Amino acid sequence: MLFTNLNNYVVFDLEMNGSNQIIEIGAIKVTGTQNIEKFSVIVNNPPVGSAMKSFKYITKSMGGKDGWITLEMISHGISEERALSRFMQFVGDYAIVGHAIIDGDVQLIKEGLQHHNLGKWDTRGKLYDTQQIHGAIAGNPQDISLMDLAEMYGIDLGKQKHRALPDAKETLAIFVAMKKAWR
Repeated sequence: MLFTNLNNYVVFDLEMNGSNQIIEIGAIKVTGTQNIEKFSVIVNNPPVGSAMKSFKYITKSMGGKDGWITLEMISHGISEERALSRFMQFVGDYAIVGHAIIDGDVQLIKEGLQHHNLGKWDTRGKLYDTQQIHGAIAGNPQDISLMDLAEMYGIDLGKQKHRALPDAKETLAIFVAMKKAWR
């Protein structure tokens, strides 16, 4: 199916703790032209060892009122197993949309599902990656950031960065703009 004809899908994003462990999942389910449901969980996967240094740097640079995820938030999060199980129930059989998800976010979820014996996620023919769509349309397969795509399509990204649900909302706005531009 062409991405411009996609009407029912889930847009998602992950945040990691500095060592490729999920600490937040955010998603929006779209049916037709309406955002019908939102999903957001913090996962109790605190950074350990050398990842703590990276995590502290990110937290400091993303700090402020609308800042990044804190260690306190993570300590009150749910288990990864429960978070993945709830996410898979939320996604169901919907197509998946995200930014730079093919080799990153989708793979992390698949590995987590396998690690927790939660089954497999069949994503064949159901993945729509805004980074790859842009590369195919523009004839330029280089990486492009969410920020650069937003600028190209006239989308205001807002203030909050590196939080899963706001990033999913931004990806949704970009995906909708891409669909309109290429219909």
